[in-house]
Amino acid sequence: MSLPNLLKSSVLLAFLSASIANDTFSGIEPQVESLNSEDVVSVFQEQDHASAVTENFHRLMNPFLEWKERHGKVYDSVEHEIERMLVWMKHDELIKQHNQKQDPVPSYTLAHNHFSDMPNSEFRETHSLGEHAPDFEPFLEARSARMQKLQHSSLLRGGHNDNDREIILKERVNWVEDGAVTPVLNQSSCGSCWAFSATGSIEGANFVENGKLVSLSEQHLIDCDKKDNGCKGGIMESAYKFDETGGGLCSEDDYPYEAGSFTCRSDECTAVPGSVVKSYVDIRAKDMNGLLASIAISPTSIAMQANQINFQLYSEGVYDNAACGEFGAIDHGVLAVGFGHDVVLDQDYIMVKNSWGSKWGDQGFFKLSRTSDNTFGTCSILKVMTRPTVETIDNAPEGAIYTMVE
Repeated sequence: MSLPNLLKSSVLLAFLSASIANDTFSGIEPQVESLNSEDVVSVFQEQDHASAVTENFHRLMNPFLEWKERHGKVYDSVEHEIERMLVWMKHDELIKQHNQKQDPVPSYTLAHNHFSDMPNSEFRETHSLGEHAPDFEPFLEARSARMQKLQHSSLLRGGHNDNDREIILKERVNWVEDGAVTPVLNQSSCGSCWAFSATGSIEGANFVENGKLVSLSEQHLIDCDKKDNGCKGGIMESAYKFDETGGGLCSEDDYPYEAGSFTCRSDECTAVPGSVVKSYVDIRAKDMNGLLASIAISPTSIAMQANQINFQLYSEGVYDNAACGEFGAIDHGVLAVGFGHDVVLDQDYIMVKNSWGSKWGDQGFFKLSRTSDNTFGTCSILKVMTRPTVETIDNAPEGAIYTMVE
């Protein structure tokens, strides 16, 4: 393909879509004039850039445009496209430097994804990470007090089942392969990770308890759970409580994700049988064995720190960045769906499902090292860990419809 053709920006309207499979959430964009190679090069040359930047601009133009086309990127002006390309170029250098390290060879790799043209500061703001995350201290204090009171309780709300340790019978657990995990979704520019984590663990619990895998509605939680803050963040335990008192959640099909906060419409759909939370178990902080035992029972919601630039660009492997979680910060809710040992890397890991779309990471999943000197483990994954139990639906209403995910 010729350079001029590569440089032409798409001018097709982007239609509003809730297509989870395509990781697409976009409003209708105003039509803009097509940009050609002369436009981009001319404006870039008028700007004041160092010679090294100019050299990289010309060298990386084709790779950038191929990436842009692959991810369906549309920019509203030549200046905006150049601005984003310069960010992409910086990330390209970061990716190469990391992946080419030899002493030691990294246990994880970085790669371009749909966040490659986004500065980390903007990425944090868009996803309510880092300084943009809610203040979790009141929740953590209340949780700690509850755990101290109920630490010997079994399957009591906020308690911990010490017998969980007896459940570890395998060196490897993979709930994705075992059929308890729904497809990876994309939260888009909405800080709704808590809702994705909560629905994922409830879906997993329903599969384990009732043999039914039904995609549940994050939008139901975002719109209707007033204890949490919709697109501005929330807590998985609060979502469990909402589910319990509200009688379950609607399905993803009946109440699809819209990447925003809207009026509650739960009266327009019926809660999925088997989605009613009966109780939940909180695992004590710093307890890796407790987390492994919980995952062995069913997929488990965890909190973590996710604002690092090299996590933004994570591709595959076992993520073991010591700076992630060094100070115990958490800003993101995810779903632990397995654990195992990577023989090639000689690393024990936790396998996690994210909510940044299947084009991020390893088809939307990532692995975190189980070995860390940090108080709360790699990326603070041992700080908040919780797993729900759900109703048994042996006596489900006749004619109930289940949306099975194959």
